Amino acid sequence: MPPRKNQNPRPTPPIVVYAPLGELKVYELSEAEFERLAEGPTGQLHLNFALAMLPTALSILVTLQTATIESNRIYTSYLVAFWLLLVQGLISLFRWWHSNRSHQKLIDDIRARMPKRPGIAEQMPSTTVLLEPGPVPAIDAQDSPPDAVE
Repeated sequence: MPPRKNQNPRPTPPIVVYAPLGELKVYELSEAEFERLAEGPTGQLHLNFALAMLPTALSILVTLQTATIESNRIYTSYLVAFWLLLVQGLISLFRWWHSNRSHQKLIDDIRARMPKRPGIAEQMPSTTVLLEPGPVPAIDAQDSPPDAVE
């Protein structure tokens, strides 16, 4: 006779071990602040442009200083390209720096809300909780906390 299959198709739940934190700080956020944090720093594209344009401008400057260019038209084209890349790269770098500061300011403003000395400091009991598979105990009406006295 073949062995019987398990009647319970659900897998056994995992064993959960809880390691308490030393301190847990909770910050309240508005929906707008949460959205701004979720978007991340807005200037990352500006940083990418700056990191592409500034080395290219440097390469053109090195080319202008080391190579002998016979044609005035080509020399002027290199010179115009150098100045355009340098100016646009510096503008992109400044815009990234400015937007990165505003994102960091938002984070600092949220962190500044935490009082220096919290009003209520409560130590939670540190126990290890092991959840064993089995039936969930029923809650009796007698086990529930008493209602507040008026």
